[in-house]
Amino acid sequence: MKTHNLIKIFETLEKRVLSNSYKAFKLLLIIMSTDPNPVHVKELVRMNGTSAMRTSKLLDSLCASGLITVIKSADDLRKKDVTLSNQGRKLKEILENADYKIKN
Repeated sequence: MKTHNLIKIFETLEKRVLSNSYKAFKLLLIIMSTDPNPVHVKELVRMNGTSAMRTSKLLDSLCASGLITVIKSADDLRKKDVTLSNQGRKLKEILENADYKIKN
């Protein structure tokens, strides 16, 4: 991925995510990469390299931005799965199209 492509992606993310930290962007991109499959919060903690508390706050911010949905497990309320919301999927499509346009 070229540097100008990363800059364009981060500029797009900055306009859409309430917490404009690198870790929030990284977390969102991880969730986008697993879509349409849900990912467990514990797995996001491991993949993002942040504490459970920090990851929870970042997820709250992404949820408040309307980009993700956090779903509690029906059989164990302590477990949570994360997926992209419809708005998150639209942003994913925008980013994928931006990537395509830059490459061509």
